[in-house]
Amino acid sequence: MRTAFYTAIALAIGLMLGSCAQWQAEQELRQRQQAQAEAATIAAHDDAQCRSNGAAPGSQSYVQCRMNVDNQRTQMRQMIAGQFVDHIPLNQ
Repeated sequence: MRTAFYTAIALAIGLMLGSCAQWQAEQELRQRQQAQAEAATIAAHDDAQCRSNGAAPGSQSYVQCRMNVDNQRTQMRQMIAGQFVDHIPLNQ
């Protein structure tokens, strides 16, 4: 009787752990899909911006434009991140 009880407990724990692992895998997949969608949106925006400036895809001016747009975005992110860090109260 005890063996059946412990077997049932072990089975229940195994099912719960399996469910947690499945949930985590699904969350990671959703995060990757969201990141890919965001990257595609950014790339489309950057492409449109450079084309609107008259740069043809593949040309040196287009490549330079895309690099400039990416660098500007990186600098903006760093500036924003720095503002948040500057406002974090230190332990006094």
